[in-house]
Amino acid sequence: MKDLLLILISVAIGAVGQIAFKFGAMQMVENPGITLLEKIKWPIVLGLFLYGISTIIWIMALKKVELSYAYPMVSLGYVFVFIASYFIFHEPINWLRIGGMLFILAGITLVAKS
Repeated sequence: MKDLLLILISVAIGAVGQIAFKFGAMQMVENPGITLLEKIKWPIVLGLFLYGISTIIWIMALKKVELSYAYPMVSLGYVFVFIASYFIFHEPINWLRIGGMLFILAGITLVAKS
């Protein structure tokens, strides 16, 4: 159970990192005269930091869990980001996307029970 918790924490932090990347991307200026370093905003730096933390936790989980069990759990990040994108960025949800998420959840459930 503790191993699964490490995986879930890693995935959740990675998903928050993706959301930070989106915030940063939305703030980037489309000006060819500005260098890439000038375009990078604090949410992008935060996203990179969160990815680093997520990676450290992921490695801790992999010390204890089979990769073939752990890696499919990364797909939960898609579900987290899907839901957050709807509420935070007001991105549209349609039945095809919901169906896709249900397939992902079904796959994760099958792997978790194996």
